[in-house]
Amino acid sequence: MPKVFIRNYLIFAAVLLVCVGSLGYILVSGDHQIDKSDSWVSYTHSIIIESEELNTRVAQMVASQRGYLVSGDEDFLTEYEERKAAVSRHVANLSDLTADNLSQQSRLQELRQYIAKLTEQLELTLDQYDVDASRLALDDMGVVKRLKKDIFRVNADFLEEEYGLLNQRIKIVENRKDQYLLTLLIGGSVAVILLMLFNGYLLRVQSKRSAAEAALGETEEVFKLAVEGTQDGVFDWNIKTDDVFYSDQFIAMLGCEKEDFIGTVEDFSTRLHPDEKDKVWEYIELYLDEQLSEYENTFQMRHKSGRWIWVKSRGKFIRDKQGKPSRMIGAHTDVSAEKEYEQRLQEAKIKAEQANRAKSDFLAHMSHEIRTPLTTISGAAEILQQNMKGLDKKRRELIKVLNSSSVSLKDLISDVLDFSKIESGELELEESAFDLSDAFEHIVSIMSVKTAEQNLDFKFNFDDVKDVRFYGDPVRLRQVLINLIGNAVKFTEKGHVHVTARSDKKDDVNILRIDVEDTGIGIARDQQDVVFERFKQADSSVSRKYGGTGLGLPISKNLVSLMGGDIQLQSVPGRGSTFTVILPMRSIGEDAEKRRTSKVKQHKINDQLRSIISDSDKILIVEDYEGNIVVLGYIMEEMGMEFDVARTGLEAVNQWKENHYDLVLMDIQMPEMDGFTATKQIRKMEKEQNLDATPIVGMTAHALIGDKDKCIEAGMDAYLPKPIVEIELKNTILRFLKLKNKAA
Repeated sequence: MPKVFIRNYLIFAAVLLVCVGSLGYILVSGDHQIDKSDSWVSYTHSIIIESEELNTRVAQMVASQRGYLVSGDEDFLTEYEERKAAVSRHVANLSDLTADNLSQQSRLQELRQYIAKLTEQLELTLDQYDVDASRLALDDMGVVKRLKKDIFRVNADFLEEEYGLLNQRIKIVENRKDQYLLTLLIGGSVAVILLMLFNGYLLRVQSKRSAAEAALGETEEVFKLAVEGTQDGVFDWNIKTDDVFYSDQFIAMLGCEKEDFIGTVEDFSTRLHPDEKDKVWEYIELYLDEQLSEYENTFQMRHKSGRWIWVKSRGKFIRDKQGKPSRMIGAHTDVSAEKEYEQRLQEAKIKAEQANRAKSDFLAHMSHEIRTPLTTISGAAEILQQNMKGLDKKRRELIKVLNSSSVSLKDLISDVLDFSKIESGELELEESAFDLSDAFEHIVSIMSVKTAEQNLDFKFNFDDVKDVRFYGDPVRLRQVLINLIGNAVKFTEKGHVHVTARSDKKDDVNILRIDVEDTGIGIARDQQDVVFERFKQADSSVSRKYGGTGLGLPISKNLVSLMGGDIQLQSVPGRGSTFTVILPMRSIGEDAEKRRTSKVKQHKINDQLRSIISDSDKILIVEDYEGNIVVLGYIMEEMGMEFDVARTGLEAVNQWKENHYDLVLMDIQMPEMDGFTATKQIRKMEKEQNLDATPIVGMTAHALIGDKDKCIEAGMDAYLPKPIVEIELKNTILRFLKLKNKAA
């Protein structure tokens, strides 16, 4: 053998070994990086699971404490202690898992504070259980709900950051895998190019057959080393004979020995998953028929141990002289770890969706349980207020306070139980034109009771704007002023709380200015900005003495900002404070004909109903709560409307069969058959009997976003949220009776 050939061979072998070694190092290093990235993804996933479990444990802890207060069952108290300990463990685990994340540690510190306050409130209620358990549970309900809301909000921020981190790490894993595959492709290509160059060199320099064969033998040995240096299993399939060469890596991938393979395509086919075998072969045939541009498929194969592994297969076919596929060469890669990771992510997603559904169901249930009796309370209050003639002044004032308070409670529950606001943290104003005097009188009726209890002189002077019709959100304006006046009352032990509302001008713009002035403890100048920050009060001693969460002022300031205004503060420690609300006057008018009081509107709609209702008109009230039946029945009798009552969905369907009513007021949640199902049954029978559709109005205490759509999808014509507002109910009845008369 010529010395030149030997020298060139040694040089090539050295280069090839360096390339193979480098390729092996890159592959091992890449695999290590992928494993490391996978571990970080799993680590983040563990944090997410712990955080999601925390919300559940907090809700369970509150539920157990409520169960004990309601039933007195000691088992609930045991569950409460266990779940309180579980909450602490979850917080401790999250602290350990995010020890190197300062922002998350800050959120955890905030969570600890809320959880401590929540636990303190729950323990306080338990300690005072013997006094009056039901009253205590009602008294602390608002505090507990706000604390839970704050815990869920902070935890949502915590989860949002972790999910963002999880997505980043998943992208890193994907990028590293792409780099891994690209490196493998480049390395393999370089190896093949080097082999081809060397083979060409051998063909050129060898003049004898024996020397050429020896060179080819050496080349095959080098190729074998290159294949063994990879982690993929190589196959070479002779399509015409069905003989297949399987590399040792592929055989080891399946946990087998060489003697377990006979060297045919059956070795591959018999180990495919039964549910996927036909699909795998169909995919291969599509590729060989050139209906697919490339071959890359992922499927399951049976390991010798009996378990199933995921394999990614890639390959290329070679044509014979006639242009038909004769051989297919490719590689198999074990991707079970990737598939397991995808499955874990999918399971985590399902769990998260289930948790969200459970939370939605809980909110819907709570909405129904609270709104159902509130419908009766607010309805009875409206009826009493309309029939106050003959009562003395004290009783009339009590009825006004009852009605005003039920309206305020209804507004509060609407905010608390609005699922979309809880999830998104967004709030939209519902603006309309209203009389400022009506809104202010409502506030006076509520706050007069509180100030009288503390022997404070309370005055609300709004003579300057008593005839002003203001455009804005009356509910939010009341909320802001009740917050500010409530704060003034809380921090004033003696003296007065005076409120003045007047129109003014600022920078040539008409404004509404409302001053809430008290003779309370006052606020130091350096603390006046702090009181508008969430969860903060001017002094920790204030919180200990007077209580409170520190949310009232921040919420009020945000609401006023949404209205386009501002809240200003002037205060002197020991002498009192003045909070000033400034709002733009977007619409001011004194046209008496444009202003309609609720009483005038009520009389007008009553007259319209009496003129249109005939002796043949009849309504079916479908309602299972007796209090609501009484209130709705009173309204029907006042209108002179005939009506029947069904207490279940099944009763409603049966009564509809006998009397095709002019209108059905359908409750949603009832025993035996719910309102959705009853509506669908009625619509089905109407279609089968070719009858005109009976107007059906859904009445639900859930009152969440999407409930109206559900009613319409079930076949209902309209929707009324509970508590039912009398004028809205009468407007709805009037609308459908007019449609009936028009059709006739």
